[in-house]
Amino acid sequence: MLDEPRIQRYARQVLLRDVGERGQEALGTVRVELALPREVAGAAATYLRAGGSAVDEPPRAADVWADTPPLLGSDPAHHLRIVAAPAMPEGACIVLGARGEADALWSIAEEGCRACLRAVTASLLPPRTLPITSVEVGSLVALLVQRRALGLAPSLEGVEVSGSGALATLSAPVCTHRPPAVPASVLVELVRHLAAALPDEGCAVLLGRDDAVRLVPMENAQASHHARDPDAFPRTARTAFTFDPRAWLALLRGADAAGEQVLAIAHSHPDGGEHFSAEDRRSAAPDGRPLLPGVAHLVVAFRDGKPQSARWAVWTDGDFREAACLLPAGI
Repeated sequence: MLDEPRIQRYARQVLLRDVGERGQEALGTVRVELALPREVAGAAATYLRAGGSAVDEPPRAADVWADTPPLLGSDPAHHLRIVAAPAMPEGACIVLGARGEADALWSIAEEGCRACLRAVTASLLPPRTLPITSVEVGSLVALLVQRRALGLAPSLEGVEVSGSGALATLSAPVCTHRPPAVPASVLVELVRHLAAALPDEGCAVLLGRDDAVRLVPMENAQASHHARDPDAFPRTARTAFTFDPRAWLALLRGADAAGEQVLAIAHSHPDGGEHFSAEDRRSAAPDGRPLLPGVAHLVVAFRDGKPQSARWAVWTDGDFREAACLLPAGI
């Protein structure tokens, strides 16, 4: 807890609704490493130290450095690096770079998606560090650090400042590099649908709108395709699945009309194989690129007619990355 001298020192911040005493303590648990041009780093350090956060100094050069002691006596528990593009450290960080005539800053949380950060910073050039905007950019660095420390920032957020000093927020992309959040009730419905297709592979589609997710059960058309043209479809429904093109088109049209998006394609492995197989990968990305960008895949493995495990496969950085999906108990 803050002692009386510190409460007096930070009284203006402690009185703020989004800060308070706990928020002020949170600012004191952060140590910031500033790997930025000296004018911007100096301004950022001034604001950060005045706010109670510890700052690792680059070589002393700027006159605006504030030599304010850290808020708390113990070592800060959280470290956050501020770097100039194209650098991109692991963990929580802020990347500063230039695009056109503006400076852009992107802040990411420890648990934030690195693929999304790479996407939004890929086109950034090293920061321009114009004297007219260096103090403003430095103050924005401090603001983003403090928002992160206070828990006010989303996992990825961005802001831009033009050469004239005009500010604008930057829209973070909708993350498609991680599995969607699916309610347990929908997973139960999915597993029951897939179980009904045994011993063949079952299949389904997960649609989402805002925070709502719903299941669309699909029929595995592989058996009819194999019977009609075994050369083009050599595998049977026991080891493969396909959608009927007309049913798939109807689903897409209905989802579009309802403002829904396809979140995931789900199918089962009746033989117990829990991983997104090599054949699954070839079908989902036949030319090395996903047929359905931004759509995840979910494999539910069955053994002896019972669901054993499930795994997500999400396209990230040029390949499908797998992640476990916890199935509800008792299904």
